[in-house]
This record gives sequence, structure tokens and C-alpha cells, in this order.
Amino acid sequence: MYLLNLWSLGKGGHYFFDPKHNNDPRLKAEGGTFEPHAKSYQDLAKLAITLSAAALAFLVSVTFSERPMNLAFTARIQAVAPIVAGFFGSAIALLVAFMLFQALNYEAYCHSGDHSTYKPWRYALSLALGFTGLIAFVLGFLWLAQSVFRP
Repeated sequence: MYLLNLWSLGKGGHYFFDPKHNNDPRLKAEGGTFEPHAKSYQDLAKLAITLSAAALAFLVSVTFSERPMNLAFTARIQAVAPIVAGFFGSAIALLVAFMLFQALNYEAYCHSGDHSTYKPWRYALSLALGFTGLIAFVLGFLWLAQSVFRP
């Protein structure tokens, strides 16, 4: 995912977070900062992290419960628990890394005099962490749903 993103971004020198720093007059006229967008991206990542953690808690609860439950349901959950836990654990780790990397990049960008710190490799890594985390999140729920709701 990282290499695909890096290839698609080309060999440009750097990217601007804030439209007000862009050289394009149309974007420069818009003004504004990246902060509202960053909040949206980080809120989406927080939601996926919260739901992934809840799904992990559900898996642990069903897998290791001593209370009598529906045996067929428990067997289905136990059969997919390792792979689904891997997806959700990966989603949590990747999305936390995405949030940290995005915050660090934006801080470095804001404190740089010429705002040239956001290089293509940083942009590609940020995209790769975010999208791979969301893909792992979606795959975890799809795998879990497929196993629980199959006939």
C-alpha cells in the first residue's frame, strides 16, 4: 500500500497541509487550515479504534465465557476468533500509528519556516497507515459477520 501511494504521488518536492500556504491562487484564496480536516480524519480513526476494541472484547467474552451459551454460535466465533482478532488488533495499531504520524507531520509542518516538511514519502506513509487500518477494520467485521450469519 505504501509503495502504491508513493508511486501515485510522483516525485514532487513537498505538499502543503494548509490551503493558505499553497502556490495555486485558487487554493490560496480559500485560506483556512488543515485542522478541521485533521479532526475529521482523527475522529473517524477513533471511531474505528473504539469499535475494534469493542469487537475484541466481544470475541474474548464469547471465547472464554464459562456461562452456557448457544454451542453452535460459540463454535463459530471460536473458529474465526484468531483471524478476526488479528484484523482488529492490526486496525487498532495502524490507526493509532496513523493518528500519531499525522499529528507529528502537521506539527513539523506548522513549525517549519517554509512549510516544506511534508514530503511525498511522509504523505504516502500517512495514507498507507490510514487506509490499511480502515481496510483491516472492515475485513474484521466482514469476516466476523460472514462466520456468524452463515446458514
